[in-house]
Amino acid sequence: MRSRRRLFPVTIFSTFLSILGSSFPGDAAAQSITPLCTPIVSDLKTVVTPAQRKVAGEKAIPPITDHQNGFAWPDSEFGVFRSEQGYTFFASDGAHHKASNKYGSVTRTLGTLENPLGTAPPIDVIIRRNNDPQINPNYPTYTYLGGGRIFRVPPEEPGRGNLVNVYHAEINTTTSFYSLLGLAISYDDGLTWTDLGEIIRLNQRYETDLAGFDIGSPRLVASPDGQYFYIYFPDWIANGTTQPTGTNVSVARVSIAALLEAAFGAQPHAAAFKKYYEGTWSQPGIGGLSTDLNPDADYAGSPNVAYDSALERYVMITDDTQTIAYAESPDGLAWTLPVLLGSLGNNSTSADYAVPIGEGTDPNVLGERFFVFFTRGSPQGWPENSVERFTVSCQ
Repeated sequence: MRSRRRLFPVTIFSTFLSILGSSFPGDAAAQSITPLCTPIVSDLKTVVTPAQRKVAGEKAIPPITDHQNGFAWPDSEFGVFRSEQGYTFFASDGAHHKASNKYGSVTRTLGTLENPLGTAPPIDVIIRRNNDPQINPNYPTYTYLGGGRIFRVPPEEPGRGNLVNVYHAEINTTTSFYSLLGLAISYDDGLTWTDLGEIIRLNQRYETDLAGFDIGSPRLVASPDGQYFYIYFPDWIANGTTQPTGTNVSVARVSIAALLEAAFGAQPHAAAFKKYYEGTWSQPGIGGLSTDLNPDADYAGSPNVAYDSALERYVMITDDTQTIAYAESPDGLAWTLPVLLGSLGNNSTSADYAVPIGEGTDPNVLGERFFVFFTRGSPQGWPENSVERFTVSCQ
């Protein structure tokens, strides 16, 4: 087992959040878009300690089976919902699970924005293979399968109330791993999950001798016209070598109606996504080419996008294990150049799985201020990892 790390170059080294309380000018005001927000960072705090993680792992349901690595949570970005009882969080426990013989899972916790782990036992379950093995013949090849980027189906749509999960899967190479994205569904609020198959593969096809490349763990984001789901990811454009030449951020889409019909029809499966390439949605999600939406960005990594109702724009938070950055877009396609929110300044610790979370009725919608949660990786590994968050507000 390993704590997954973003396999991207580190660009800036300074003290993480040493700029706390400072504002960031839009000197990278980019492309043809002027940023509406000058982000101000404040209130860095720990919301889950290593001791709390240890206690949670001891009471997880079902009991954890990887006692060497323990409860390796959260090994992905959070997916979050709000209810009358508080907040429901989903993320991966990156340890090994005997039930699937894979690392990774979908772990549900019930907590608050002050403590996403809460006090109830974590529900830590695997993504099971589809009853029809032809839905995803690649399932046995995955060495990692997990994530928690959840979409809850609205009451008026097919599959109402059920959950759709964008999962992160990995296939080992001789030196690292090749990663991809797929979908899973739950009919019982996250107690069990069933695989629907893959939706996004890199343009570079899998080879055993490839260097590592992390596609991230993004969520489904509704398009401005409400007709499509967008999904954002870095893509490896094939270059004839085993070393990656990645995009900073690419995007694919699928009709919302098509995704729900496929997921909750008579034979549940994943609908086909199309990558955006040179102005059209012309390339297949599995292995197609894609355009870099922000090729001049100084900061990249794993892109996580949410709509900001105060700005009436989409906000992207990226991390590359050492830096966390901010960008915005009026339409989900044209983006401002990202500005730095903070960086660590060394490689002994990491800031992984950064994700924006709102404090309104729907935490997947941001407002005049919002939180960024991330996993603080320790040199001692998972036993000493913590979950932290900071606040972003706009000047």
